[in-house]
Amino acid sequence: MANKVAQEISTLIEPLINAQQLLLWDVSYTKEGGQKVLRILIDKRNHEFITMDDITTFTQAVNELLDTIEPDPIPEAYMLDISSPGADRPLIRPWHYEWAKASGENILVAFFVAKNGQKKWQGKIETIDDKGITLTTSSETIVCTFDEIAKAVLDTHF
Repeated sequence: MANKVAQEISTLIEPLINAQQLLLWDVSYTKEGGQKVLRILIDKRNHEFITMDDITTFTQAVNELLDTIEPDPIPEAYMLDISSPGADRPLIRPWHYEWAKASGENILVAFFVAKNGQKKWQGKIETIDDKGITLTTSSETIVCTFDEIAKAVLDTHF
């Protein structure tokens, strides 16, 4: 949620998120294939599964809000994409790692530079602090900072 539009939209939709007891995973406003895209990722709280009805209800509320608010936070044409972050959701912010730890699921982590001879590791988050995580794998424990992580996703198996 690095840009100003994403931050403003996040603030505007916060009451809707709270009223519908949802979890705001991420908001981004980017250019994709020549088109501006406002992407909002939502989920249920407490590790519950979000339904299409939940997403539809939230989308309708966001559409109504964005169509009526003045001044328009996005005066140019854009596509609105509201969805779940998915089972293999990206872990971007420190609280995402806290959420993943609480879920008890494994995560997949790719590092910018190899750790102990490997760039990719799978395991469970053992600890988290404001600088990084400790990952327990099948063979060892990896300590890393958030800055060392190129990409991390939840590794859910059904």
